[in-house]
Amino acid sequence: MPLTAILKNRMLTLNLKYLSLALVTFFVPTTDLFAQIPDFSKVPTLHTGDSTNITYLINNGVKMTKGKVIAWFPKDSLSPKQMNEIIRMLNKGISKAEKFIGVPFSWQIHDTNQPYIFYFRHDRFVSHASGAGFVSIPFWRIKNGKAPWLHEVMHEMLDTKTGSWGSPAVTEKESDENMPLWLFEGLPDYVSLNVSLLEKLPFFDVFSNDFKTDMDSSFTKEIKSKNGPYILSFIGSKGIMPELFSEERNLYAPAFYHGSCSFVKFLVSNYEIKVLITAISMFKEELYTIEKLTGKPLKALKKEWLDQLGITE
Repeated sequence: MPLTAILKNRMLTLNLKYLSLALVTFFVPTTDLFAQIPDFSKVPTLHTGDSTNITYLINNGVKMTKGKVIAWFPKDSLSPKQMNEIIRMLNKGISKAEKFIGVPFSWQIHDTNQPYIFYFRHDRFVSHASGAGFVSIPFWRIKNGKAPWLHEVMHEMLDTKTGSWGSPAVTEKESDENMPLWLFEGLPDYVSLNVSLLEKLPFFDVFSNDFKTDMDSSFTKEIKSKNGPYILSFIGSKGIMPELFSEERNLYAPAFYHGSCSFVKFLVSNYEIKVLITAISMFKEELYTIEKLTGKPLKALKKEWLDQLGITE
């Protein structure tokens, strides 16, 4: 899910119907509770129910800490051994993702020496990052190996000090028209997918509701729908597709996300991941940076990608 506050606000207002043995393991002492609860007034991306359900989990759950991970599980939900296996997986994925993209970077908001916090909650919601170093994941997803947890961590890992499309200084109109959402979703998808494949970690595609990993194939099928040309217009360009935050999301999101990941894959294959890592750190100049570093206009790059897939725009 997107990380910016502007996208969060849409999630709050549209009431989407698609919402569908450890080294340290302990119950949090009462005297330590207030130190554990985030200051939600300073969280950039706060979804409906986050503050209430995270607070409940902290007051009643089990906290586990190891390496780069702090994880909160519902009380009596898993055995210590099961929780520890999840913690090992999270640590492995985060460490490998950092190596994959080449951290640390001077522009990163998240200090690589600090752990990422995971809240595995029983309530119903869509997995999302916070922009404040923690992510929220439905407990049933992490339990069943169907959580896009590394995608959400990548949002935190790629969050930049140079600026944010969700900043109060950026109007909703400016964000709608200029944020290259395809890059902000496609790059986390690409990294999480490739790290999962390289390290044999579970990768579940929430849009196909399957363990499929061939985004090119999924995209070429989905883009043939009547909405295809419209969806394609938001990949490789500026702008946020409003339908992604409406009750029709399921008609637009699969092709958009799969296509964004596919285009990122094409760019990385031809110009290395450093180009996109640099671009995503350059607030308001993301697409200009891609064109400068590749030496080609995005329109030409997009055509090369589509030609390779056998798709006519």
